[in-house]
Amino acid sequence: MICTLFRPHAHGKKSQFWSLRLQLGGWTKIRYFPLKVADKRVAEQRRAELLKRFEQEAAGIIAPKLLRDAAQTPIAEHLTAFLADLKANGRAGNTLSKYRNCIPKLCARCSWVRVCDVTVASFSEWSRQSGLSPKTRNCLLGAMTVLLRWMERRQLILANPLKHVEKVPNRPAGSFRRALSPAEAQRLLEVAPPHRAGVYLAALYTGLRRAELNGLKWEDFDLEANPPTLRVPSSISKNRKASVHCVRPELVASLKAAKPTDAKPSDWVFRGKVPRVPTFKQDLKRAKIAFEDAQGRRVDLHSLRTTFGTMLAVNGVSPRTSMELMRHSDLKLTMKVYTDTSHLPMQAAMDSLPSLTRLKTDAQNDAHAGVFLGHSVSSAVATGRKSEVLQNADAVALSRKKTAGVVTSRFLKMEQAKRLELSTSTLARWCSTN
Repeated sequence: MICTLFRPHAHGKKSQFWSLRLQLGGWTKIRYFPLKVADKRVAEQRRAELLKRFEQEAAGIIAPKLLRDAAQTPIAEHLTAFLADLKANGRAGNTLSKYRNCIPKLCARCSWVRVCDVTVASFSEWSRQSGLSPKTRNCLLGAMTVLLRWMERRQLILANPLKHVEKVPNRPAGSFRRALSPAEAQRLLEVAPPHRAGVYLAALYTGLRRAELNGLKWEDFDLEANPPTLRVPSSISKNRKASVHCVRPELVASLKAAKPTDAKPSDWVFRGKVPRVPTFKQDLKRAKIAFEDAQGRRVDLHSLRTTFGTMLAVNGVSPRTSMELMRHSDLKLTMKVYTDTSHLPMQAAMDSLPSLTRLKTDAQNDAHAGVFLGHSVSSAVATGRKSEVLQNADAVALSRKKTAGVVTSRFLKMEQAKRLELSTSTLARWCSTN
């Protein structure tokens, strides 16, 4: 162990302030600590304090200074550093905005100021009394968990205090949203104003989300190509991957009619036209479409994406193709969440099955005629068949008796031969000995 005081040299002159040279057992190199005091007795006192602290940390008696400082630092300061780190790593602005809004909101409701205040009991108590939906509570928990895991990776905390908190049970995925039928989609397009009808048509034929629709520009469409195409840039796609899609003729006609004559390639196509929930509800009401059905499933703007996936399934598009058109990374998401099974042609599928029946031979029909078709067989025929059966039974019994007699006689002859052979051999041995 090395633990000595010294005054460092700077620019050829010895400093008036003392420093500490320290290396404990297990340290790979010497560490230097400026004590910033000129009195050697005070320096000796601080040396003893530092030595005691590092020895206690090495023995596990107290937490390291980094952990102690982090525990006393407000969560708001950790959040600022966390957001700066995410931004430097190129995370999307929507993600940063989510954490910037959700984490302070949860901390305020649970009365968390420092990390040491974060406990499972305080979160569970707030969750029970919050009155918020399971989805909202799980979203807030998820945002806070991401911050705590970031602190754990940087050794600012020993462990995530909310690691073992389970999410609130929610409805099965996809059960809260339903797809529109073709008739309902047609009514919605007819009653909506032209600028919103174009948005609805684009969502129905592309499955784009709200943010993706808002991010499209005219340069993303090639309406004169054969076939016309749409390129979804990676900058607006949820999965951060660019993709190219074919465009239906109905959507091409709608876009050409809505495109201004002086439109620039960099101009927005749907920005400012995508309706909010209240406006969308008004269009649903005019189209006589219930916002929520008897099963609690609702129709919102994202339901148009569900409608797109359901139309692909109903019209026989292969699951793998549907997955690509929906831009999903998991086929289960396409099949379970974005396919409304209530629209699938169940009856048509059953009607398409081949007709299968059990065909009987003439012998089987004759054998079972007395049991299943007795009402169609005459009594004379039935009596004749009965006598034939009895005669056959007697013949079988007689043959069994004859067979048994033959076996018995043969057995007796074999026994006699064995006895004779035994007696002759015994007599011969007796004569030879006498």
